[in-house]
Amino acid sequence: MSERNGRSGARDLALDGLQKVFRRRGQGEVAAVAGIDLDVAEGELLGLLGPSGCGKSTTLRMIAGLEAPSGGDIRIGGASIVGRPPHRRDVAVAFENYALYPPLTVAENIAFGMRARKEPDAAARAREVAERLGIVDLLGRKPGALSSGQKQRVSLARAIVRRPSVLLLDEPLSHLDAAERDQTRRELKRLQRETGYTTVLVTHDQHEALSLADRVAVMDAGRLLQVGTPDEVYDAPANRFVADFVGEPRMNLLAGRILPGTPTGVFLSDQVHLLLPGLAGLPEHGAGGERAVIVGIRPQDIRLGPAADPGALPATVFAHEPLQEVGRLTLTLPGVATRIVVETHHDLVAARDEAVGLRFDPARTHLFDAETGERLAWSPNRPQNPSPSAPSRPLSRATSSS
Repeated sequence: MSERNGRSGARDLALDGLQKVFRRRGQGEVAAVAGIDLDVAEGELLGLLGPSGCGKSTTLRMIAGLEAPSGGDIRIGGASIVGRPPHRRDVAVAFENYALYPPLTVAENIAFGMRARKEPDAAARAREVAERLGIVDLLGRKPGALSSGQKQRVSLARAIVRRPSVLLLDEPLSHLDAAERDQTRRELKRLQRETGYTTVLVTHDQHEALSLADRVAVMDAGRLLQVGTPDEVYDAPANRFVADFVGEPRMNLLAGRILPGTPTGVFLSDQVHLLLPGLAGLPEHGAGGERAVIVGIRPQDIRLGPAADPGALPATVFAHEPLQEVGRLTLTLPGVATRIVVETHHDLVAARDEAVGLRFDPARTHLFDAETGERLAWSPNRPQNPSPSAPSRPLSRATSSS
């Protein structure tokens, strides 16, 4: 029987109004975590994603018992663990800095916690976990003889060997090179699925969060901005911050105006009018009924064609980057200060200052309130069975690159 089907002691995790306020002399109070509510289901892998300093690591440390909350509650399996010492929380942590004991062998590092708790069969359990992570040949070595990727696997093995109710992973791949990161990410996802541990992954890397997590919680400035599946966070960002932070290349965000009497589109400048059917339902806002918005669209959702294409937005090529698998064009629109990025077919060749036409996919175009940053609800005319987004391919090719 697999651990996911019976041996795992995984339980659900709940954070209710969790707060952490730091008080620093001469600086007043700093709210590192500002009253977040979050539920992690039994066996779920939740990615806690955000930039450095957003409060995600502080949240993890409070769950682990390494920081005392300033307010709120933490429950595992329905029981509050606030006030319990770390060793009585049934939580395991794989730290960003590995935290291995240099004098001990890999086998002794993995089994250290079990032996400290006087659990039986520590050596056998350590070897079982080492086999699962592919590090059996390292058991006799000491940390000083290991690569970063090997140390990361040992740290992970030491965390999961105890069969915790909740597994916490603190930036587990941050010190690995690209090849090690890809391999370890695949191993980590397989391992979590097999064991069924309730897992919280703290990371600033969107690729880790989107590829590993069942759901993603995006944080900024101590607050939760959106919680959803990777598809929900990527395809329907709740606000401008999430739209800008999630996605590579980054979403294009362009300032625009919806004017009274022209509810069918957004003026990106006096010369550029983006037609978006379905805007009539948006309430007017501001002086004279004008509404300031931010138009968001991902580089993959813009179609490129000839400049003479009727109804297309006029643009000129600023730069062309051939990236082997795909191409990337940076373009300028008349009167628009922000340049726009378009992802293209890999064999496109574009000349600097070449004139082209752009078409935005209405079903993949987002509108955000310019003041609050919140996503605005509107109803574009969507096709019944929209085809998946594909890199755009121009109708004509230039013969030289920029």
